[in-house]
Amino acid sequence: MSDLCKQCGAALTERDAFCTKCGTRRGNPSETGTSRRFCTKCGEPFAAETKFCTKCGAAAGISSSSAAENARHVLKEALAGASGSATAKAVSQAAPSPAPVAKSAAEIPKGAVFGGAVIAVLVLVVVVAGVIHAAHQAKEKAAAAEASSEFEKNLADMAAKANTTGQNAKDRAPAPTPADVNKSLAEVAAAANALTQDAQKQRGVNQPNAIPGIAGAASGSTSPSSSSIPAPGSPAAIAAASAAADAALTPPAVPSGPPVVPVAATGNQAHYWALEYERTVGGSEADLVVRTGDINNLGFGWPKGFDPFSGQSTPGHPWPDINHIPPNAPPGTDRIMVGTSVMPIHLSIQHVAGKPDRIVLDSALKPLGGDGYSGSLGDCLFIRDNLATMAYLQMPSVLNKFAANCIRERQLTMPTPIVLPVGALPSKINNVVVQIFADDFQPRAIHSHFQVSLNGTRIPTFEYALNSLDQSGPVGKLLTLELLPEYWPLLKPGAVKLLIDDPTTHEPDGYAIDFVRILVNPHKFKYEVSLTATVTDADTHKPITGATVSAGLASAAADKQGKCQLQGIPAGLVVATANAPGYDENSVPVDLPAGQNGNADIQLHRHQENTAALEQSIEQTGTATIYGIHFDTDSSKIRGDSIPALNAVLGLIHNHAGSHWIIAGHTDNQGDAPHNQTLSEARAKSVVAWLKQHGVDINQLVPQGFGATRPVADNVTANGRALNRRVEVALQK
Repeated sequence: MSDLCKQCGAALTERDAFCTKCGTRRGNPSETGTSRRFCTKCGEPFAAETKFCTKCGAAAGISSSSAAENARHVLKEALAGASGSATAKAVSQAAPSPAPVAKSAAEIPKGAVFGGAVIAVLVLVVVVAGVIHAAHQAKEKAAAAEASSEFEKNLADMAAKANTTGQNAKDRAPAPTPADVNKSLAEVAAAANALTQDAQKQRGVNQPNAIPGIAGAASGSTSPSSSSIPAPGSPAAIAAASAAADAALTPPAVPSGPPVVPVAATGNQAHYWALEYERTVGGSEADLVVRTGDINNLGFGWPKGFDPFSGQSTPGHPWPDINHIPPNAPPGTDRIMVGTSVMPIHLSIQHVAGKPDRIVLDSALKPLGGDGYSGSLGDCLFIRDNLATMAYLQMPSVLNKFAANCIRERQLTMPTPIVLPVGALPSKINNVVVQIFADDFQPRAIHSHFQVSLNGTRIPTFEYALNSLDQSGPVGKLLTLELLPEYWPLLKPGAVKLLIDDPTTHEPDGYAIDFVRILVNPHKFKYEVSLTATVTDADTHKPITGATVSAGLASAAADKQGKCQLQGIPAGLVVATANAPGYDENSVPVDLPAGQNGNADIQLHRHQENTAALEQSIEQTGTATIYGIHFDTDSSKIRGDSIPALNAVLGLIHNHAGSHWIIAGHTDNQGDAPHNQTLSEARAKSVVAWLKQHGVDINQLVPQGFGATRPVADNVTANGRALNRRVEVALQK
């Protein structure tokens, strides 16, 4: 289904809150999209204090496609407050508590419609819990009475909140009828049993595993006989539960997007911005422009007159819905992604002699932190936070649905490579830049750490830039990064895979990317800015004379006051990176729309190479850089002043007994490539030999040499060359 923009008549998809041609708010030609909060269901603007949409009734901040999904979120909030001693009887005794919702149509706001769906799910919980109660009634009676009182209080509070949302009388809807509740119960019950039945059919398990009392509610028939239900804890019950869990945790495939068919840009902006893939040779911007991802603000569209290349930030927009990824969005674009180190919930059945079997967590998400985008893993978080306290979740047939949703959420948010169809390169290359329209990266605030790779090779300068960001809103912004010459060969295969991932920190920091572009031999940028940078020592606050500062394609050396000027930088999120020998690099983002002059104050910390510092680097980035291992000129012989750094590496390895390490040598670009490759390999082997002499099992160590192919700074400057001459240690995967 599509609609037409009331301002200019352009076609709108169901996801478009703005017209992608003229920027007008959907359905309102007079509105330009300055409001920062919108309903994630229908696009209606929210007032600051509004909790429910006044147009469709959807809850504020919940991305859902139906009232039932909203009800699930409300139910989670209510259940999360239940006492840890809640038992089956506690839930069954709470059954009368939905009564406060049953008011007249004239008294109930639209938000109470969600309460009806909540009631339906709660009734299902009551029936499920009844089975547990029957088995444990004698020993849990006293605890159940206390838990029931607490549960009723929580449910009453939830109902009261639903009835106090300020809505106009014309927006109010009638309360759900008993027939509505029974219908919802039947649908939910049927869905719960379908998971188990499908798994049994697929794996040849003949024993029915429907929840007693539920199948009849769904179909109108009587409950299955007790003889057809495997005894709790029996081999048949465990096999059936395992089969059901396996089936539930096998999600459908993630949308893969259209085939890679790049099209050249034209003078018609509305046409070429809508292309999922672009490849333009000899255009106005560069000798070669390659793009993946349509230019449409994650599908939300642009306000009227907005140009994402002018350096403006997008207006705040809703969180993308992972269950409604645009069908034509290329992989890795127009969707929320969360680092692979944020693991899904792992479940297992615990067997303890003399006790009922129970489902337990093997591992879970980190308990604190995270941003709104990582909230897309809501079902994983719900299981983690409620499994130990919610008695009804001990039933595999009920838990499987949450577990299936969790695994589905994790798959939909898994970092995905963005494939750019580079094709044949120009015969001569002078410069290469990569532009990323980044959305909601927050590593500075959340302490995540992103690794950026092209065709499997990490690009340190790109990592410096992305890990300096602290976006929120959520908003998007254009980021322009120079690709150093040593990495240009990565473009030659014809197709480049850009992957952004956090595989080490376990910090939930979700992000999104609207599009990525590669510009080979870019011409003068249409929108440019300038920057004044000041570089100082973080401890002494003294200027660092000669420090190198780079941003975009510009670079300069700091004077005696630690200052330098950079001109001709592409507008947008300008990341100024400073480095100097003896210091760790540091990057500072500056938000600069076209035509502006900015300032960047960059503080550098002295590089530390004790074991604790190496541990911290390994934990955050997966690698540790050592400059204190010195060699004779053009030699692999280790000098005597290297002992402190070597001892630090030795301590690092001893702290990780049994682990395997890569010891990598790197050089600058002075001299020919074959000689540098051989020299870097020999230096890595010398470090491995020293570690072996000091008690490290040589089978734990893998020496590698990379010559000058993996720089961390530009070899054009003496500072850059000094930083590129290094040894790195990394945990082997």
